[in-house]
Amino acid sequence: MSGTKCYDDEMPPCPGIDKVMEEQEEEVFKKSSPSASVGSEQDSASWEQVHIQERSYKDPLRELHPSTAVIYAGYHSNLSEQAIKPPIFKSSTFVFSSAEEGELFFKRAYGLEGNDGKAPGLVYSRLNNPNTEILEDKMVSLEQGSRYCNAFPSGMSAISTTIMALVPTNGHILYTNPVYGGTYFFLKDMCPERLGVTSEGIDTSNSEKLRTAIEQAHRLDVLYLESPANPTLSITDIALATSLAKAKNPNCLVMVDNTFMGPVFQSPFLFGVDVVLYSATKFIGGHSDLIAGLVLTKEKDLMAKINAYRTILGPVISPDTAWMLTRSVETVWLRMERQAQKAQKVASDLAAHPRVTKLLFPGSYVGESSNMARAVKTELWQRQCTGTGSMIAIVVRPNTRKAAFTVLNAMKIAHLAVSLGSTETLVEHPRSMTHSDMTVEDLDACGIEEGMLRISIGLESSKDISKDLLGALDMIQDDEN
Repeated sequence: MSGTKCYDDEMPPCPGIDKVMEEQEEEVFKKSSPSASVGSEQDSASWEQVHIQERSYKDPLRELHPSTAVIYAGYHSNLSEQAIKPPIFKSSTFVFSSAEEGELFFKRAYGLEGNDGKAPGLVYSRLNNPNTEILEDKMVSLEQGSRYCNAFPSGMSAISTTIMALVPTNGHILYTNPVYGGTYFFLKDMCPERLGVTSEGIDTSNSEKLRTAIEQAHRLDVLYLESPANPTLSITDIALATSLAKAKNPNCLVMVDNTFMGPVFQSPFLFGVDVVLYSATKFIGGHSDLIAGLVLTKEKDLMAKINAYRTILGPVISPDTAWMLTRSVETVWLRMERQAQKAQKVASDLAAHPRVTKLLFPGSYVGESSNMARAVKTELWQRQCTGTGSMIAIVVRPNTRKAAFTVLNAMKIAHLAVSLGSTETLVEHPRSMTHSDMTVEDLDACGIEEGMLRISIGLESSKDISKDLLGALDMIQDDEN
């Protein structure tokens, strides 16, 4: 986990840092996309032959590094008076060039007889909007293996709409336990009550438990994974999980909430999954100033079903929010890499504090009970992820809510707030906050302990954040039971 010395917060700028960053980015891209050929002669030839502005703005520019493609895909300046960035299209409806065009666009939008299978064109902002489409096209260029994207006004609207669109009545879902609290409530309480869909939470990071649960399931329509899991940061073997689910039912859909690692450090489509979901509020938005969600697929028919539900139910993202995300998504690669580098330093500092009894951080498995367990988890992380991400969980000593609250109340820089992935460091207590809707039995079973804190590292100096958190840990007293 050691990074290049030039990246240390307190080090002065060093010669060659741009070269180091470019080499690291290319290595990450090669690992996450084995079929990519960055900088090959063939790519160079095609690049010289066709100017980027002469290619379709819908082209995801796969031969480019994702951090480059996301800046140029989805929009051309010649679409809007040569403006280098797109304007905000605050329009509820759009003019047709003819009555025949209006008829055709509606046939496309609703899949009516005479539909030619093409995108509907601009009709009405509940169906589509230029800002929404620009964002969606940029996300396709960024998410390796994806082909289609739908944007939503929140992560939960993306998750719930996708489940409603793709899971049949009387269907059954196996999901990662733990999972985000809102997802847990939707799957455990709302799905059976309102949709007739049953679900079961399992520790998908335990391959044997996962295998047994899949084999014993009376039916399996969806395997819903969160990896790393929120908030324990346990990692599920996505390729193995997908293989097991498809063996049980070839039509089973595998969905991955990729909010914690993606799109920079994990590419689930490369491991065979069907749907990738994001709370775009988090790292993709990255500034704690918007709420949004995203769904991506490889297959057109899956996205058509999701899009039909979005069209009729109406959970559409506003043009303003889509525009802000278009701004943010162009810097997500840089932000996530930098936050991960800072998180590695903070995690190392926290692990050495006597009041930290457990450190949960991808790639750091020194606390495992055996060398074999440590080796297995390290191998999976190295095979599946290209970085650590910037989420950390700790369990304090004594392992009590009172001790955890002492830390939260003693922080001077980090914010006591839920959410994650922003420029500022955010710390919360999962058991009483984000996951408080879980039963005590489920909390205990999945390891969300009374003394657990979830930490999202921001872009501040890692030295300042470590000093703040270590100082807050020093405030814990032995009698805080």
